[in-house]
Amino acid sequence: MSGVRLQRKVGLAGAVFLMVGNVVGASIFILPGNLAGIAGPAVFIAYLIAIIPAFFNTLVAAQVGSILPVSASDYVFTSTVLHPLLGFLKVWAAMLGALVGGPILAYGFADYFAFFMPDASRLAIAVTVVAVIMLVNLLGIRSSVKIQMVMVSIFVTALLILSLGGLFYIDFNLLTPMAPMGWNAVLSAAVPAYFSYTGFTMLLAITEEIRNPAKNIPLITFYTFLIVAFIYISVTLVVPGLIPWQELGAIAAPLSAAAATFLPEWYSTAITLAALLAAGTSINMIIITASRSFFAVARNRIYPDIFNRVSRRTGEPDTTIILVAVVILAGIAFQGNIAQYASVSVIGWMLYGIIWGVALVLLPKKLPDHYNNAQFKLSRRWLWITAVVNIVMGILFIFIAVRDNTAPALGYFFLLFLGVIYYILRQRVLAKEGISLEALLKNETEEASRATQEAIA
Repeated sequence: MSGVRLQRKVGLAGAVFLMVGNVVGASIFILPGNLAGIAGPAVFIAYLIAIIPAFFNTLVAAQVGSILPVSASDYVFTSTVLHPLLGFLKVWAAMLGALVGGPILAYGFADYFAFFMPDASRLAIAVTVVAVIMLVNLLGIRSSVKIQMVMVSIFVTALLILSLGGLFYIDFNLLTPMAPMGWNAVLSAAVPAYFSYTGFTMLLAITEEIRNPAKNIPLITFYTFLIVAFIYISVTLVVPGLIPWQELGAIAAPLSAAAATFLPEWYSTAITLAALLAAGTSINMIIITASRSFFAVARNRIYPDIFNRVSRRTGEPDTTIILVAVVILAGIAFQGNIAQYASVSVIGWMLYGIIWGVALVLLPKKLPDHYNNAQFKLSRRWLWITAVVNIVMGILFIFIAVRDNTAPALGYFFLLFLGVIYYILRQRVLAKEGISLEALLKNETEEASRATQEAIA
């Protein structure tokens, strides 16, 4: 391998808590209200539509993670099976997500924090939460996992009490007509709704640090999917049944308002606390995953060598952890509408759904040993089914996202184009030094094969 390896420190339970904390972020505390204003009571159907590509993304994560147990295995997979440029753009897109998504989560944290300290500086709170989470990560991933487990347990419990208890208080008159704005509006709402499901493939950024990845990665993805799907569908079904959909679109904290309709007054405070924890866990996972992806690319010389190092004390990629936190802090100066950001962000996820669809079909041919020896292996028929669904849903969702948010979408594509320019220039520099990206990636996949065999043994 062209750089150091990270230690396998995270077990099955810890990884599930990391993933649930990542996927169930602050968006579920905000988006259902916004999307109810678009789709009406049928907002839960928008989430059901969005669950389709989410499920097939779990299959991608399970397959890739089980055969390539290295940091940023999604990058290694795409680079090896298709082209290094496409793999690099995945990591570049992850940094774009940190630049925009991190600040929005930080400001979301600050907005909910105002419930407790209304006079506190929004900017100061946003900066502080990012800085604190960065410091926790510098202490080591074990510290991050332990804190994540506590926070996830609290906010998931709060969401389950709201959703399951709310089933007994639903006013079914509020659920009719189901789609007052038409079913096209429901389909439009499904695009930003999918933003709430993004993150399953982010597990691939930390595959190298998962114990027994060949066995555990598929289990982690499926357990996370079941937990997340149940929470999202139950919440989005209950909330429009408690508050008229016309009002939900204008409520800043729709879940707190829904809780106030049948639970004690103090429970609104509990939901607010849950929203804070959800935002914190999502920021934590952005820092964890984006730093590992950046580390993996630096290990292959595409980024400067300073980012290809780990702390002697903790064994963590400290320079990339700091880098990602700095990127988030730099983006905090920009504020955006979460529904709009969600739609544009989905473009990146769907674009890679299309790319991964093509790569899955080529997997048995390009990496035959990895595929044939995998503990978890999709049949060739399921590889094709997963590929077709990812490609079709990707094209559909990208079309809707660009149609509804043309200017931001064009800005996103422009930033991707800048990534292409950087890659081409960096490749020329490496070529002059006699370094081949293809050779480095071959070493990476060979190391992944040895790691897989070690795990099996």
